[in-house]
Amino acid sequence: MSPAPRFPARAASRLRPVLTRTLIAAGAVVIGLLTGSRAEAQTNAVDTVDVLLTGGQVYDGTGANARTVAVGIRGDRIRFVGPVPRGLVAKERIDVSGLIVAPGFIDPHTHSYEGLPRLGPTGRQNASALMQGVTTVVLGADGRGPIEVRMVLDSAEKAGLGTNTYALVGFGTVRGRVLGASSAPATPRQIEQMRALVVQALEQGAYGVGSGLFYAPQSYSSTEEVLSVVSAARPFGGVYDTHQRDESSYTIGLFASVEESIRIGCGSGLTTNIGHIKALGVDVWGKADSVLSIMRAARARGCVVVADQYPWTASGTGLSAALLPRWAQAGGGDSLRARIADPAVRARILTEMTENLRRRGGDSTLLLINGVGGAAPYIGKTLAQVARESGRPAVEAALDLIDRGFDMGVASFNMTEADIETFMRDPFVMTSSDGSAGHPRLYGTFPRKIRRYVLDKPVITMARMVEASSGQVARTYGLADRGVLRAGAYADVIVFDPKTIREEATYTEPTKLATGMRHVFVNGRPAVRNGAVTGVLAGRGLRKR
Repeated sequence: MSPAPRFPARAASRLRPVLTRTLIAAGAVVIGLLTGSRAEAQTNAVDTVDVLLTGGQVYDGTGANARTVAVGIRGDRIRFVGPVPRGLVAKERIDVSGLIVAPGFIDPHTHSYEGLPRLGPTGRQNASALMQGVTTVVLGADGRGPIEVRMVLDSAEKAGLGTNTYALVGFGTVRGRVLGASSAPATPRQIEQMRALVVQALEQGAYGVGSGLFYAPQSYSSTEEVLSVVSAARPFGGVYDTHQRDESSYTIGLFASVEESIRIGCGSGLTTNIGHIKALGVDVWGKADSVLSIMRAARARGCVVVADQYPWTASGTGLSAALLPRWAQAGGGDSLRARIADPAVRARILTEMTENLRRRGGDSTLLLINGVGGAAPYIGKTLAQVARESGRPAVEAALDLIDRGFDMGVASFNMTEADIETFMRDPFVMTSSDGSAGHPRLYGTFPRKIRRYVLDKPVITMARMVEASSGQVARTYGLADRGVLRAGAYADVIVFDPKTIREEATYTEPTKLATGMRHVFVNGRPAVRNGAVTGVLAGRGLRKR
């Protein structure tokens, strides 16, 4: 056999690029025959969508004005926002002409998922949120968030969630784990224990730290203690969200409380979010501008400060939280009852309760809205009515209810429309519900804001309403690919009718679902279709990476 011919090295070097190009070209032909050219593959990628929404006025969540464009959804993502691509095939086409298309709303301060993962199927479905267009809710408002974030979110997601949820680790949860209901200041060792718990939760995906310094036992913590604990979050970043220590004139006063909130958040290297910002009670009515000035000054010196707000003149809280002095609650229920039984201490409690009732505007401004057991006869009555029926002064009637274990929820009518509108106009104030049982805000906040403050008055534009309720919240908390309508973002998409959207819940019928929400997609799946909840549980537990 003759030997194989040999090429000179120079000739081989010249042929190598030619052979390489030939092989590449041949490979491209084969790939093209199997899958189409690269351009064709890209075209095919947008040729099929699961849902196509056409004809609607699209607000994308950035604050931009509406555009009449189509939205295509494929899987759990938005495939495109714009003109319908040529040759598009849609498995389902929905004509939404005359309707508004927007990103799913994100509620940064609510109690709708409090109790996860132990909530039952109805609670996990979160229909009250879905029928408002809310597709993502916070877990952990007022410092009540979990420490075992991974376990809570994994378990809840496995059981099924109607809406997405993200967690804040609770300062109250952490302090309770270490100090219980004690009013004692934390020792250095206890502070280190609390810091370790905060780090644990953040490592498991919490988006920041929540506090409720208005409430016992969190209220027993000094500014320095809270700052020391929350500062453990600095390497992770995120948000310090707070029900601040005083929204009125209870303790340090509204202005000092705002300053304290900013000191804790900014000093920890976090974004400060003042939850459900308000001027609560007669002593601070008309002070909204002054509060916003404090926030603007903080931003001017480099702090990141925002707030969220609900559009109701009544707040929601507990009877004891509204009226009892915090010192009387130290140590928990048994300690409180012992103090009430002591005539001298009882007299002191009643004196301070009288002043707290004055701050809130009097006994006719407190409506009893929920409770358990023997509380039923009092629900739907004002404290003034209960007092008349019992033949005693209002604070004595209230203290008797608390002593008997009927620490009911109350709707406290303590805000003015002027302050609500002033806060709402500020570009750094987002939408939230603070939704809790017995108050209509759990069922009607977002439609109410659209109906009352966008369409009827108006106070803000629809573009601003959508941004404050979606994209701005996502940016503040770092919720990646949420809160906006753009290609590649998660398909949390809502469609509502501006002619019919409104809250139906009232203070006497607080569980009526809102109307006007036509379609709601959560991660691309239809949670609301043609104005009715479908039962689809497409929500996810979101973790900060």
